[in-house]
Amino acid sequence: MVRNDRPPRPHPGGHRRRGSGHAGRRRLCGAGPGRAPDGSWWILDGPKKRLAHFSASGSYLGAVAVPTEYLTNGQYFQYQLPRVLDDGALVASRLGGDSTTLLRLDGGDLSLVTIPANVGVRTDDGTTLYGFGVGDDGERDVLTAVDPETGEASTVDWFRTRAGTRYRVEINNGLLRIELPDSPDRRTLVFRLALAGKPQLPAHALVEVASGDDGTLFLYLIGGTDTGEGGQLAGLLTISPDGVASPVEPTPNPFTTADPGSPAHLGVRPGTSKPTLMIIGTDGVRVFAKS
Repeated sequence: MVRNDRPPRPHPGGHRRRGSGHAGRRRLCGAGPGRAPDGSWWILDGPKKRLAHFSASGSYLGAVAVPTEYLTNGQYFQYQLPRVLDDGALVASRLGGDSTTLLRLDGGDLSLVTIPANVGVRTDDGTTLYGFGVGDDGERDVLTAVDPETGEASTVDWFRTRAGTRYRVEINNGLLRIELPDSPDRRTLVFRLALAGKPQLPAHALVEVASGDDGTLFLYLIGGTDTGEGGQLAGLLTISPDGVASPVEPTPNPFTTADPGSPAHLGVRPGTSKPTLMIIGTDGVRVFAKS
């Protein structure tokens, strides 16, 4: 997966907007694109300490309150990076000390699952969560797989797509490296990060990764230069199941005053290979779908 380096800044873009479910004007930290198999959406509404549910068209369907005993110190909502698995279960994570807590909503029942390790969950393959943990020898950024039902964590060599194919993504020294050992020629793709029209300016980026049902990889890159010169890098990179990269597509500004730094925008509806970007604005939540 990806080692992220610096926080991004906004960049205008041009995806087609679809739907605009309103989720309040207060900041929804780490709300992210928790899309269910039926097309509906789950939003982490931290200010109201609830999981809000919206239809595919943006109509409010109800909410599940997060009880006090599930909050940090009984009052702080610190869950983030929600994702809906192929079985319809919603999971969001919270780091804390030497463990990680998963908030799990399954069939209307809310529960907590403890991972006995500090794991920064970053993506999933529809059934297993993947992220970075600490190895037995104290090494950081170790690729880790997590069972979302039991919390069992194990070190792995690769992350997997929803189709089961292996991959590994890394950003280092301005280079984006994507290893695809199951592609026809065991392909490794390497890209130098730069701003459009300013190739002489090295860029850094954050990246979000999701996969489609057919094994397509989607990488949402957001970043800029050290000096801020030349604008911002923001776009969606698509890698086909056979390892072919598409041109990077420009995207809308992912950050607003209502959400200046959430690391959760990219998602894929379970059972499909259509990516979406969720953006939290001052007047609600908007979803952009790839044409």
